[in-house]
Amino acid sequence: MSVQARLFQGTRDILPEELLPRQELVAALTRTFESYGFAPLETPAMEFLDILLGKYGDEGDKLLYKLAYKGGEVLALRYDLTVPLSRVVAMNPELPLPFKRYQIQPVWRGDRPQPAQGRYREFIQCDVDTVGSASMAADAENVAVVDAGIRALGLTEFVVRINHRRLLRGLVEAAGLNASQEASVLRSVDKLDKIGMEGVQAELTAGGIAADAQRALLELMDISGSPEEVLRNVETRVGGSEAALQGIRELRELLEYSAALGVDPARVSVDLHLTRGLDYYTGPVYEVALTSIEKFGSLGGGGRYDDLMSLYGGAPIPATGVSIGLSRVLSALLKLGKLTMRSSPANALVMRMPDAAATEGLKLCTELRTAGVACELYYDADRLKKQFLFAERKGIPCAVILGGNEIAAGTVTLKHLPTGVQETLPRAALAARIQVLTQR
Repeated sequence: MSVQARLFQGTRDILPEELLPRQELVAALTRTFESYGFAPLETPAMEFLDILLGKYGDEGDKLLYKLAYKGGEVLALRYDLTVPLSRVVAMNPELPLPFKRYQIQPVWRGDRPQPAQGRYREFIQCDVDTVGSASMAADAENVAVVDAGIRALGLTEFVVRINHRRLLRGLVEAAGLNASQEASVLRSVDKLDKIGMEGVQAELTAGGIAADAQRALLELMDISGSPEEVLRNVETRVGGSEAALQGIRELRELLEYSAALGVDPARVSVDLHLTRGLDYYTGPVYEVALTSIEKFGSLGGGGRYDDLMSLYGGAPIPATGVSIGLSRVLSALLKLGKLTMRSSPANALVMRMPDAAATEGLKLCTELRTAGVACELYYDADRLKKQFLFAERKGIPCAVILGGNEIAAGTVTLKHLPTGVQETLPRAALAARIQVLTQR
């Protein structure tokens, strides 16, 4: 019986031409994360369902991929990396606090896929979190590390939008809404980039929010300007709310600390529309928006979640974190023409003339690898045109031509395919020359 080869919608195979640059991006992020003192962590793909349920709001719970295990729905694929981190901390009370970790692993969400924007049901998250500190310096580090991380990946035209859940609570109060309406209202506003203002208003109306309350809330959220201008303006409007005042104080502190960490103030904005719809956020929230592609969506985001750890029965432990969406970054780099696609990690293809034995080609490959040059051997002594086409198709930048005359003279012919420049040089100098030509 034959089986139809197919994929579940919203998932995909990742071929070498994308996986190779992705691995380079992961290496760049790892260097950035570790430079801030974050240590690596991995957790299982599946968690007990009750650990995940109730952490993401009603809509988030609907996106969980539940696993039927021995006849019952007791497991699910992880939705994010933050809730598994909270479980790790609860199960390892001996961890020294603050505990700083980074985690680069796949997560799964039953959301509507949008491949053009790099949105899939299975995707890689790159998280950093600090558990055990209430200091705004930890939140400022999140802003700094995501700023440095996105720049390390090759993107420069972006802005880190920030807000505060307590400030949002003050806006909700000032609009005449009560605390029981806050979560659902903020979840609707969180969809602004996806469904537009009319869609948000339709959701709020369907949720029983009166038109005058909607207008009051959205008018407050429309306050714009420099970060300090926004905070000063909103302070005069909702200054009677202690929650809002605390949020404003902490945002000012965060902005001061992030500037001290070297974040360009021009790449940070206070955006009162930003809510980050997940229910577990309690303090500052942040999101990275690409400015060079309209309506592309966020490249990453996060925030403070001081109550999540208490769900396991212990005392509350302050925590904060931020995530970079690797698939989104890859899609952005492709759209902007900043990603070189190649299907081989080799920097050189050793090409054999008919009078060069296979053993000579293998020996030359061994010499190159010993000198730190990744290379491939074209196994057959085929037509040079065919071998050149093979190298170009795989994105291998250097072709090394080996024939009987070269072997006898101790030389090689090297062609740099991107420029077409060809040269003959001593075999002993080959590796160093390839390394110069392929520095990225």
